[in-house]
Amino acid sequence: MLLLKNEEGNVGPLTEDILAVYRDQGIDGEVLLVDDGSTDRSGEICDQLAKDHPNVRVVHHEKNLGRSYAIRTGFQQAKGDVVIIMDADRQYEPKQIPLFLAKIDEGYDIVTGWRKERTDPFVRRLISRTYNRFIIRRKFGLEIKDQNSGFKAFRREKALALGFDPEGYQGLHRFILPLAALKGMTITEVPIVHYARPSGSSYIKFYTVPFITLRDYSKFKKDHKDEIATLRGKGR
Repeated sequence: MLLLKNEEGNVGPLTEDILAVYRDQGIDGEVLLVDDGSTDRSGEICDQLAKDHPNVRVVHHEKNLGRSYAIRTGFQQAKGDVVIIMDADRQYEPKQIPLFLAKIDEGYDIVTGWRKERTDPFVRRLISRTYNRFIIRRKFGLEIKDQNSGFKAFRREKALALGFDPEGYQGLHRFILPLAALKGMTITEVPIVHYARPSGSSYIKFYTVPFITLRDYSKFKKDHKDEIATLRGKGR
């Protein structure tokens, strides 16, 4: 699935690139476009892509609900055995899709990308490093370097079994890997390339993210208190 909001300059070329990878690699896959309330021409472009390609589908949110709700919609609407999440900003490389599928074939439930050479501004990289070090690794014991990478693959039945319910959170997607770990799912991380945006701009406000994350972390701990205790009891 491609997650997008106001990506009129990116969604078309990226969709075509993914379809080219499918053809070149013999992958029987679809591209599910989840348009989260775009106000530019993104929705129109998505509709045309779906008309032009039988293996492209689009789901529109009438208004912007946020990334977590877009992910939930994608999980619910996807049809394949493997669901790949990719942001539609063209910062990720579609040619690496086979790498994710190979790791799923090895038996992992979830494969997450690690932006080893991340191109985002320093402040965003600093916030991300702090979050991954002190919350993902220290608090949850997950050996994950980049929880918030926008490039992930899930076995579809595992994605549906997550119980991924964004209600009451401002960004549950920032805890999707801890949630998977609490459900006993196996996770591996692979290094991926990361490009600068060729078009458009990010809607993420770095000065609000830390406060939103801490609020969600408090709720997540409360909601999953018993599961977290069990995970820690197992030495993770």
